[in-house]
Amino acid sequence: MSKIYNLTGSDETITFNIGDYSLEFHSSDEKSKAVSDKAIELKEKAENISDENEWEARKEIKNLLDEFFVVMFGEEAPQKIYQSAGENTISYLKIFLQISQAIETEQEKKANDENFKKYL
Repeated sequence: MSKIYNLTGSDETITFNIGDYSLEFHSSDEKSKAVSDKAIELKEKAENISDENEWEARKEIKNLLDEFFVVMFGEEAPQKIYQSAGENTISYLKIFLQISQAIETEQEKKANDENFKKYL
């Protein structure tokens, strides 16, 4: 008697529904490294933003988030996300934080998967 196993191959996609559209994050090794590198770069840039002018700081934060979303989702994503955030930088930042937390949570789940652990 033969047995057949249907393997999915990759379940590394996380879908984010934002407003009327969806974005997919495909967590390949290359993209995960790029996101990680961009996060470090953005953190360094964010530390250099001055608090003297709130509106200038918001502009710099938006530009940093735009860079991050391009790496994660592609060239069109920043404008779509910003529009869904009501073109408000603070709301745009909140979406970024929610997406970052979701990705981190999914990565932690995968790292703690009992089936995965027994092969480490």
